[in-house]
Amino acid sequence: MKIRCKNCYRVLEPQELYCKSCGTFSPDIDKAMKTGDYGGGIIQHLRLSLILYLIIAFVGSGVFMIIFGAFTNDATQSLFNRSNTLLITSLITGAVIYATNLKYLKDFFWNGNLKQLIGSIIIGIIFIVMFFFLTKMSSFTRVLPNYITDYLHSGYARLFSGKNTNLFAVGSALLLVILVEEFLFRRLFIDFLDEQTMLSDLMIVLIGAIVGTVLDFAWLMAPETLITSFLLNLLLTGIYINTNRSLIINIVIRIIIVIMCFIIYLV
Repeated sequence: MKIRCKNCYRVLEPQELYCKSCGTFSPDIDKAMKTGDYGGGIIQHLRLSLILYLIIAFVGSGVFMIIFGAFTNDATQSLFNRSNTLLITSLITGAVIYATNLKYLKDFFWNGNLKQLIGSIIIGIIFIVMFFFLTKMSSFTRVLPNYITDYLHSGYARLFSGKNTNLFAVGSALLLVILVEEFLFRRLFIDFLDEQTMLSDLMIVLIGAIVGTVLDFAWLMAPETLITSFLLNLLLTGIYINTNRSLIINIVIRIIIVIMCFIIYLV
């Protein structure tokens, strides 16, 4: 297991109570030395969360699509089917995964320092601008699935009413997807790679981006988002690794990008 300094985020040696780089005391090393427990519990949490994700988000999507399809003429392309399926599966997945991982939520939002915060904000702004141009550049670089962008661009989109669905339902589903993916892909999976392997930060970022993109596709089933999903996962995993495992910047960036896409296609 790798234990990092809470201040400079350098990987500490097994007996390194005080960071040799910045001198910060490590309560994690102190606890590990006293108990002899250098971690491993996260593996069980990751395994359980991935199983729940695959059952509810992936298998559940197919089940709910069939159920909603009984009430519409088109069981595969209807926005009503897709948006409501996404809303229900994200709600159930989020509730179950968070309920089984409460101990990992204590520093869910921010655990970094001011320098890391400023750097993340600057990088985030640059990438938000980049995603703005990618969204308008090609149908193969969508941030949102086509079934959502088509709805936003249709002229039928309304906040609480409209044809088949509404903006509130779609927006709520996407927000829940963001929270589930950030916790599952970033908090659990990246922590597993960081703590239980000796992979470099660069390799962790690359592996995290690939896995996040694959699982994201398995849930949304939108090939038009693959390119932007991979780029976004690269960015967010890098920010997470370099901000002492903080997720608030990632969540804010993703929400801003979704809002930006809503505005682009609604105007």
